[in-house]
Amino acid sequence: MNGRTPVPSTAGMTALGEAALGQLVIRTADYYTLLRLEGSAPNGRSGRHLRGFAAVRHGNALTDIVAVLESFTVNRLLNLRPGIAYNKVMKWTDRIKMWKKYGGVDLAAYPRFQAVLGFVEVRNALEHGLGRLTERQLDQHRDEVIRQLAAAGVRLDGDRVLIMPEDVERCRDVGGEFVKFLDLNAPRT
Repeated sequence: MNGRTPVPSTAGMTALGEAALGQLVIRTADYYTLLRLEGSAPNGRSGRHLRGFAAVRHGNALTDIVAVLESFTVNRLLNLRPGIAYNKVMKWTDRIKMWKKYGGVDLAAYPRFQAVLGFVEVRNALEHGLGRLTERQLDQHRDEVIRQLAAAGVRLDGDRVLIMPEDVERCRDVGGEFVKFLDLNAPRT
């Protein structure tokens, strides 16, 4: 990829859906700009025990993309059904139930939904495990987490997630498709 994110078609989408797609484009463009700028600067912090700046950038971009997906998924439902309490949609398992019950959309019907959840698990490892799978991910939900990471195409080195530029692009693509799927299948009002 040349670092330029194509602007996805938003025909028939709500303003919230269009805004989410726009945020994905902007965040990805920022990511590529920062990578280009870092490519021209010396990187003195990489090493066997330290992650280089590029790896941090990959993780930050992926985390931001997942944040856009989560925000859109929650806000689109709350916009549709304002009476739903926010604490009822804080976890993905709850969002799945609430969307089915109040929005009439089965999120799992999105063909790459396991990949979406895989990227959520990557974000959780980055944010809660400093790049490593957490105890919760390894104990309670290990098999499910490993399947979801595989669906997302993200590799592991032991319990450490390895984020590459292609993972960021895949997350953006899967995320953009998910936003379109949800927005176009959800009721308008």
